[in-house]
Amino acid sequence: MMKKVLFIISFVCASGTAFGQISSLPAAESFDAVFVEGTPSTFIPNWTGNVVAPPSSRIFRDEVDFNSAPAAMSIIPTSSFNGDIQVSLNLTSYQSVAVSFLAKSMLNGAGTRDAVLTMSTSIDGGITWLGSVPVASLPNANQTAFTTYTYALPIEANNQASVLVRFLITRGAAGTSTAAKMVIDDVAIQQVSTPQLAVSQSSLAFSQVLGVPSQSQYFNIIGSNLTSDVTVTAPVNYEISLASGSGFTTSLNLIPTFGTLLSTPIYVRLNSSVAGSTAGTLTVTSFEATTQNVALTGDTSVSIVTDPLPLDLFEGSDTSVFSAWDGASVAGTYPANMVFWTHATADPDLNTLFIEDWTCLYNLTTRSRFNGEGDNGVSFINTGNSQFTGVCDGTDPTQATGTTVTNGRAGAIVMAFNTTAVTSASVITVNWTGRTILKNLRAYGLRMQYRVGNGGGNGNVGWLEFPETVEYLSGEDATSEVKTCFLPFECNGQALVEVRWVYYYISGTGARAQLALDDVTVSVTSLGTPSFAVANDFTLYPNPSNKGIVTLSSAQDLTVYDMVGHLVLTKNGATTIDTAGLAAGIYLVKTANHITKKLVIE
Repeated sequence: MMKKVLFIISFVCASGTAFGQISSLPAAESFDAVFVEGTPSTFIPNWTGNVVAPPSSRIFRDEVDFNSAPAAMSIIPTSSFNGDIQVSLNLTSYQSVAVSFLAKSMLNGAGTRDAVLTMSTSIDGGITWLGSVPVASLPNANQTAFTTYTYALPIEANNQASVLVRFLITRGAAGTSTAAKMVIDDVAIQQVSTPQLAVSQSSLAFSQVLGVPSQSQYFNIIGSNLTSDVTVTAPVNYEISLASGSGFTTSLNLIPTFGTLLSTPIYVRLNSSVAGSTAGTLTVTSFEATTQNVALTGDTSVSIVTDPLPLDLFEGSDTSVFSAWDGASVAGTYPANMVFWTHATADPDLNTLFIEDWTCLYNLTTRSRFNGEGDNGVSFINTGNSQFTGVCDGTDPTQATGTTVTNGRAGAIVMAFNTTAVTSASVITVNWTGRTILKNLRAYGLRMQYRVGNGGGNGNVGWLEFPETVEYLSGEDATSEVKTCFLPFECNGQALVEVRWVYYYISGTGARAQLALDDVTVSVTSLGTPSFAVANDFTLYPNPSNKGIVTLSSAQDLTVYDMVGHLVLTKNGATTIDTAGLAAGIYLVKTANHITKKLVIE
C-alpha cells in the first residue's frame, strides 16, 4: 500500500474569521483524517463538502475502497443530490497549477448510470466558475484499477490569493436507476511547466451594414510558461487589432515576457464585402500550448437609405426650409429637401447604422414612429417594438400580431443643400428648434452632424461632428430651444452637402423621450470686402486681433457667435469689443441691420 503524505496547512484571518488554505505547493491529500460531518462541512482542513454524511451515502470517508490505506473519499450522486467538493488554495506565488488524482467507480445498486465528474475553478469565492472541464464519466460497475486524472487550473487563477477548485459529481443523463459510487484518492496539487493559453470569451456575434465595418468587440488573452510568441489569426471576413478604433488586420503576433503574456485585449470586427450571414473560428496559438478558439458569427445587411433632393443656396439667401409637418401626411412622403432614416435598434447610440427610409404613416400612437406634430415639426420616439407592417403602410390598421417592420425605429432626419453658388468668403447658418414633446424616463438627444457629398452612395459613410458638439437634449414636457450652427467653410461651393439630426439614447430606463425637430432656416451671409454702398455698413479694427480692444467704425447693436453657433456676447450701441476673454478662433459679428463680419482672434 502507498504511504500517506500530508500536505501543509496555512491559516489566514480575513474579517475576523479563520479559514484554511493550502498556500505551499506541492501539496497532497489522501483523506486519512476522520471526516467532520455536516451540511455543508469543512470535513478536513481546506476541503468543504455540501453534504458530508455517514458511510455509504452522499460524501463520505471510504474505508473499503481506496488506493492507499486506510481510506479514500467516495461520493454517490442521486437524482436529488450532486456531490459538491471544494478545496481552498492561496496561489499568490504560483502559476500553471494542476490537480492530479486517482479515481475509479464501484457498483452501487442495480442501476446503469455513470457517475460524472466535472471540475472548475473560482477566484471570487464561488460566485462564478471558470475553466469547467468534464474530467471523468465512470460506469456503475466495480473497476479493479484506479486511473490517474489531471485538471489544469485556468490561467486566471495564476497568482490569486483566494482560489477554489471544485469537484462536482453528478448522475449521468443516460441509463436508468442508480449511479456508480465514485472513489477519489491521493490528490496532488502542484505547479507544472506546460505552456498555457486562455481566452476570456468562447464566442462573439456581430451585426454589420455593408460598406462599413461593424463595431468592434474584444476578448482577453493571457498565457504562462510560453516558449514562443502567440499568434492570433482571424477567419475570413473578420479583422483584429490591439486598439478599438484602428490598426485592424487579419493576424497579430504577441510577444510574451519571460514566458508570461499578461492579459491582453484583442478587438474584433466584422468587415464583410458581401451581404448575408458569415461564421468562422478565430485561433490563438503558441508552441506546445493548447490552441484556443473563439467562434465568430455575424450578419451583414444592405443599407437602402436614400438622399434628399438638395436645396439650392445662394449669396444672401435666407430660407425657411422646414416649419411644420402634418400627421395626416401620406406614408413614404417627406418635407421638401428632407428624408427620414430608420434602423433596428431600440436604444441607438451615435454609432448605430441606418438601414432604410421611413415608409410608414405619421399619425401612429403606439410603437416606434416618426409623428407629424403640425406647427411643432416632426417628432421621433422609439419603444421596445417596431410597427406591424399592416399598421405601418395602412393595409391593416388593426393588425396586432404577426410581421413587424424589421428596421422600424426612428433614427435620423437628413437635409441636403447645393452650395455651388456660395463663395468661400460666406457663412452658411442653420437655425433650428429642438422640442421635447414628452420627457418620459429615458433621456435622448438630437445630435447634428454633416458631410460633404453622399458617402459614395453609402448613407453611413463620411459623417462628421462639428468642431464643437451641436445638439438638443431632452428637457421638460412642451419645452424647446433654438439652436444656431455655422457650417464649416469646407461646405461652401459644393454640389451636395448633407446635414442630419440623429435621435440617440443617453441614459435611463422606461419610456423614451419624444423629441421633435422644427423651424429649420438656412441663410448665407457674405464675409467679403465691405461694400460702402450698403447702408449702415461698418468695419472692425484691428482684425485679426491679438486679444485686445477691437474698434467699430460706427456704433452698432450687435451679437457675437463662435463658429458652432454659441452666443458669446451681446452689446447695444457698441463702439468697441474687448476680446481679452475670448479664445483664439473665428467669430461672427452680427448687427441689428443684418450685416455680418468675420472677426479673427489670434
